[in-house]
Amino acid sequence: MTIRIGRVEDLSLEQDTKYNSLLAAIARSAEELTSGKGWPDGVIDLMADLGRITRVSRVWIFQLIELTDDHIIQDYPFEWADRNDHVQLSLSRFNTFRKDLKHASPEYMQMLESRKRGEWQSMVVSQLPEGELKEDLASQGILSMLTIPIIVEGKWWGILGFDDCLREYRWSEVEIALLRTATYLLSNAILRDRLSAKTKQFNILKGVTDASAWELDVASGHFWCSPELLSEQTGLTENIHLSLRQILHRIHPHDRKKLLADIRQHISRFQTTFRKDLRICQENGKYVWVEIIAKISRDTKDRVQKIAGIAVEILKRKQEEEKLRTRARKDSLTGAENRGSFDKELAGQLHRFNENGTIFSLLLLDIDHFKRINDTWGHAVGDKALRHVTNILNRNLRGADRLFRIGGEEFAILLSGINEIMAASIGERIRKDIESTPMNSERLPIALTVSIGAAGVAEAAPCESIEKLYQMADHALYTAKERGRNLIVQSRQTAKQAANPS
Repeated sequence: MTIRIGRVEDLSLEQDTKYNSLLAAIARSAEELTSGKGWPDGVIDLMADLGRITRVSRVWIFQLIELTDDHIIQDYPFEWADRNDHVQLSLSRFNTFRKDLKHASPEYMQMLESRKRGEWQSMVVSQLPEGELKEDLASQGILSMLTIPIIVEGKWWGILGFDDCLREYRWSEVEIALLRTATYLLSNAILRDRLSAKTKQFNILKGVTDASAWELDVASGHFWCSPELLSEQTGLTENIHLSLRQILHRIHPHDRKKLLADIRQHISRFQTTFRKDLRICQENGKYVWVEIIAKISRDTKDRVQKIAGIAVEILKRKQEEEKLRTRARKDSLTGAENRGSFDKELAGQLHRFNENGTIFSLLLLDIDHFKRINDTWGHAVGDKALRHVTNILNRNLRGADRLFRIGGEEFAILLSGINEIMAASIGERIRKDIESTPMNSERLPIALTVSIGAAGVAEAAPCESIEKLYQMADHALYTAKERGRNLIVQSRQTAKQAANPS
């Protein structure tokens, strides 16, 4: 094969004044791409300088769009030509073109593999063996060609090419080395453009959300983040750098284990992205809620290299979620928990008893003659009576006790760590408090009383189901009403009476 290929580091570089112009052009372009027009505007000026100085017919850039074992897709975004009949940019054949690799010639495949390795290729078309590659270049009027891959972040991004349609030119080693420098300038310009685009995107994101950028280098354990993540101060610009241990220490203990488990699961399943809500401690010692949105990056051997993304402050969202949860489990009139919460907590209490023997008791409570209050005074007064009783119940309960409104005028109280006898004593205290605290109304005080049924679960009095426990307390409540209301009855008393009816 007569395509010359090679690595720049193997070239012999010697001083030659005839290359001063090329050096000057590269220096000008370095400044222009860095602080002037940048990418992509500065690229055209660089290509024009290179084309005029090397006296080629055409300078061009191919961009790699997709490469598989079956095909390659490239685009032709940039071109400089010395005259109009050498222009190819407008030709449809070069507009995001695809090539089938299954039937490609050996020469083309060798050239492709060389480009993937980052090597340059130089050829004189007349010296190529007969075949597809020679025919394709000849059809474009090319007599000689030099191509140098553009490598960005270790990956083949595209090609910088030089076509000569007038000379069978053999490129010197110094020329190739200098022109390779031009591809480094292009690579850096592409990187700066990517960084600029990402910075603009992130600044837009920061403008509409409280977001911070972060990255973890898995191999070194080095973590950095923008200052907003860990500081409540505004206007800071320097990134914060921590070790993996330090940033894990900042995560709330209740969230840390779940986060690590989720990350391990995503890695083991080869998933590339994940989201997680967690609390993180800022420099002032306060925890803030953030949503972590991350991407997991791997190397060519599928080893995890970096985990990076953004952290969005979500305090308002968490507050709204808590409001919704509260609304879902609370009775809107009294503020007590509702029937759904009661059923769930009752099942949980029985489970804890079966697991570790934690005793508990249930009080069921009805406001006596509540229908009469509604009928006599109206529903507004009835609602006030419900709130009045709720307030008295709350002031008689411990912090661990749970109060529920499970029906119109019916309430339930779950007392953890309390047996039935003690629960009855608490119930009696509640009954007396309600009886001795009439409700103020616009006309006159209204006396209220309640009937209470008590049932407990203990080692000496186990219960096989929440339905059975509820039935026991409800039967005790019914008995209290039968006996004239305004009193408390224990289920164990009704059980004894059932066993000894005399």
